[in-house]
Amino acid sequence: MSTNVLIVGAGPTGLALALLLLRSGLTVRIIEKQSRFHPGERGSGIQPRTLELYKFLGILPDILSQSSLVPEKLRYYTAPDDGKPPRSSSFVEPLSSSPDRPMTDAKMLGQNYHEQILREHIFKEYDVRVELDTELQSFEQHPDHVVAHIIKTVDSKPLQETATVDWLIGADGARSIVRKQLGLSFLGESPAMAAVTGDIYVAGDSLTQDPIDGWVTWTQPESENTKPVLISMRPCMLPGKNLFQFFLVGADLDSVKISSSREEFIKAFHEITGRRDVVFGELVWIGLWRPNIRMVDRFSKDRVFVAGDAAHVHSPTGGQGMNSGVQDSFNLAWKLALVHKGIAHQSILETYSSERTPVIASMLDMTTKLFKKEFLVNGGQRQTLFRGNELRQLGINYRGSTLVLDEKYVDTTENTDPYRSGEDGTVRGGDRAPDAPSLTHLGANGDVPGKTLFELFTTGWHTLLIFPGSTGENLVTETSKVLREYPSDYLKSVLILPQTDTTNSSSTLVDMNLVDTEGYAYKNYAIAIDTPTVIIVRPDGYIGALITSGGSGIRKYLSGIFS
Repeated sequence: MSTNVLIVGAGPTGLALALLLLRSGLTVRIIEKQSRFHPGERGSGIQPRTLELYKFLGILPDILSQSSLVPEKLRYYTAPDDGKPPRSSSFVEPLSSSPDRPMTDAKMLGQNYHEQILREHIFKEYDVRVELDTELQSFEQHPDHVVAHIIKTVDSKPLQETATVDWLIGADGARSIVRKQLGLSFLGESPAMAAVTGDIYVAGDSLTQDPIDGWVTWTQPESENTKPVLISMRPCMLPGKNLFQFFLVGADLDSVKISSSREEFIKAFHEITGRRDVVFGELVWIGLWRPNIRMVDRFSKDRVFVAGDAAHVHSPTGGQGMNSGVQDSFNLAWKLALVHKGIAHQSILETYSSERTPVIASMLDMTTKLFKKEFLVNGGQRQTLFRGNELRQLGINYRGSTLVLDEKYVDTTENTDPYRSGEDGTVRGGDRAPDAPSLTHLGANGDVPGKTLFELFTTGWHTLLIFPGSTGENLVTETSKVLREYPSDYLKSVLILPQTDTTNSSSTLVDMNLVDTEGYAYKNYAIAIDTPTVIIVRPDGYIGALITSGGSGIRKYLSGIFS
């Protein structure tokens, strides 16, 4: 069987993209040059926006069942330990959930478990496995296909293979062969520092004197004879296991030596912190990390794309990188699927780059400022770990995109940071589509309460939310007439009647009839009850169109996508 898409790299970015494309009916092959899956935690923070997208993809229950909350507080000790009580601080800004934002807390889940969940869905649902020990060597693009040259190691012997695919996607990390062969620039900076990181078990009976029961750091301040040093120990929050992710950095440390073995790390930990009562168990993995802050000038060229670390790398401060890579995949997948099937204009693929570039640029600017504040101020002494609200990624938006239509607000880009929409109380085209609970479903079996908009959104189609306003059935009739001009499998219509509607008259012209019994849908989308409005939510959960002109506006938006 021929392969539609070859994905190079089996991290969260590549795996999420594979599952999205498979759900859309494309055939996918995933190759990974490593001989085994990485055993460590690495990027473990899953932000609320990624959790929302995973709900639309249908895998959120599995993610939540294995994840834990981010620790609210951190403790800071002086190194070596002087016996004084530690200083404590908040890690995240408290934010209560709300009807429009039901998930506001990030979750902690080791990247190894995160990847395993994605792999299991891909295999169980589509019988597709990641091909380990398989490396892309080169490729050539043609007008209607890509030829990939691959080396697959079998029984220690390299076997050469040539594969012809429709599309090629590089999710192959910072050293991406795909990016390099595309000739994309990768501009930025590489600050001169190195850190030792990894995962290690801590013996439980060694923590009775002063338990390390949360996120803890030891900081050796700069003096006349010493350079600053930082050691961070973050609990991995695995039930019944004292597993910690560590991070050690200092200007005068021999990072290469410390990262060479379990014994060298333990020796350095005891010498720096003075906490010889802490007894370590098995080392899961250890490695050397060097900061690299860069991004591409564009995310694609013809039939080849890059995503995740292949397109942008950054400091780990803020927990944005892995999440940004997954969100690259959500932006690209629905567009690529529609174009491949021949029902969408190929030009929409250009918006993958134009929409993601400003978002990533804003993210890099923000996380770089955090990095410099935490590691490069006062000779390298980390200042704080506090995280602001924008890092939840709920304000990411594509306002001003050529693929977005907003008839309510003429200028959707004015004074808008790609990371911070909604702070002025408006909901605009390109913004994250809010949730709304307490919707009553009018159907043949009677009224069914409790439905939310997030239960309707999916990665498989555009959802049209019809707020009829003073036009009554006219807007519904007009919308239905326009929708018949486009592929019905990729468009779902939902009539949302206001709570003041006493007739509860359902329509047979839409896929679903709902009553906004608590008024959240109208409130969260800032729609007046008497104003006829259609909101079109894209498969990636963003508002593609905010329409007040009825059928002409719907046709204008959909004709820009569907061929």
